[in-house]
Amino acid sequence: MALTISKKLYISLVFSAILPLVILSALLVPAIGRDLTPKLAFSVAMILISTILTSLLIAKFLSLHITEPIDKLVNAVRKMEQGEFEPVEINTGDDLEVLGRAFNSMGREVSRVIKELKELDEAKTQFLSITSHELRTPLTPIKSQLQLLLKGYLGKLNDKQIKSLQMIERNTDRLNRLLQELLEISRIQSGRLKLSPSKENLSEIIKNTLDFLKPYIEEKGLTLRSNLEDVEIEFDKDKITQVIQNLITNAIKFTDSGEIEVNLKRYGDGAMVSVKDTGVGMSEEEQKNVFKPFFQADSWRSRKTGGVGLGLAISKGIIEAHGGKMWCESKPNKGSTFYFVLPPKPGEEIKLTHEEEVRERVKTFFEEST
Repeated sequence: MALTISKKLYISLVFSAILPLVILSALLVPAIGRDLTPKLAFSVAMILISTILTSLLIAKFLSLHITEPIDKLVNAVRKMEQGEFEPVEINTGDDLEVLGRAFNSMGREVSRVIKELKELDEAKTQFLSITSHELRTPLTPIKSQLQLLLKGYLGKLNDKQIKSLQMIERNTDRLNRLLQELLEISRIQSGRLKLSPSKENLSEIIKNTLDFLKPYIEEKGLTLRSNLEDVEIEFDKDKITQVIQNLITNAIKFTDSGEIEVNLKRYGDGAMVSVKDTGVGMSEEEQKNVFKPFFQADSWRSRKTGGVGLGLAISKGIIEAHGGKMWCESKPNKGSTFYFVLPPKPGEEIKLTHEEEVRERVKTFFEEST
C-alpha cells in the first residue's frame, strides 16, 4: 500500500533526527572511552531521548496541520474520479481550510451537473425508446398495404405505379431499419440489452456472413481474403452476426478498390476478430468519435453511402454487453482495421496465455509512450 504524504513526512523527520544522533554517538563514545562517567552518560542519553521526542512532536504537528489535510483532499479527488463526491472536513484555520471549503463547493456543483446530465441522458434514452416504438406501430399496416398493392390484390397497376410503390416500399424498409437501430441503441444505453448466448463455432458464423455479402464485394470489384481458425465459445448468435455483418458492410461501403481481409484467431480462451480494408481511412480525431451514436466521419461520404451513424455504436454496445472489447486502427487514405475480442462466455474475463500477456504489456507500453 502506498504511503500517504503525512506518513512520508513523519518517517523522514524522525529518521533525519535519529540518524545524525546515532552517527554522533558512534563517534563520541569511543573518543570519550573510559572517561565517560555515569553522570555524563546519563546526560548524553537524556539529550538523545529529548531530541528524538522533540522530532516526533514536530513531525506529528506538521502531519496533523499540513499533510493530513492534503491527504484528505487527495483521497477526495480520487473518489471524485470514480464518480463519488465526499466532502472533506479541514479545520486548520488557514489557507488549507479555505482550499477545503472551495473543494467542497466545487464538488457539490460538479455532482449537481453530473446528476442533471444523467437525468437528461435517461430522458433522451426514454424518448428514443418511446418514439421508436410508437413510430413502428403505423409502419406495420403501411408495409402490409404496400405488399397487397404490389401483388395486385387491390387492382391492376401500370408500370409507373409499380415503380412508385416500390420506391415507397424501399423507403419504408429503410425507416423501419432506422427505428430498429434507435430502439437497440436506447436498450444499450439503458442497460436493457438482452442476450441469448449459446455455444457456437464463430468461424461458421463469419463464413455464412461472407457468403451472404460476397455478391456485394464482387460487384465492387474487391478482393476478399479470410483466415479463420475454429473457435467455439458462447455468444448471442444473432447479435454477433449483426456486428460482423455491420463491420464487413462498412468495409465494402468505404473501399472503392483493393481488398477486404477478415481474420479470426484464438485470443487466450476467447476469440479475436478483425476486419481490414484498403479504403478511405480515418483521422485520429475521427477514430476517437467513430463509436459514438450518430457520429459521421464525413457528412458527404455518409450521405453517399447511407446510414445515420448508429451501426458502430450498436456493434460496440453488443460486444461490451458480452464482456468483450472493440477498437479500431486507421490512417487517412490507407484503410481501417476494426477489432473485437469476445470472452469464452458473456461476462467472463479473457485468460491470456503467457505470450499474449507479454505482447499486450509491450503494446500498452508503446501506446503510453507515444
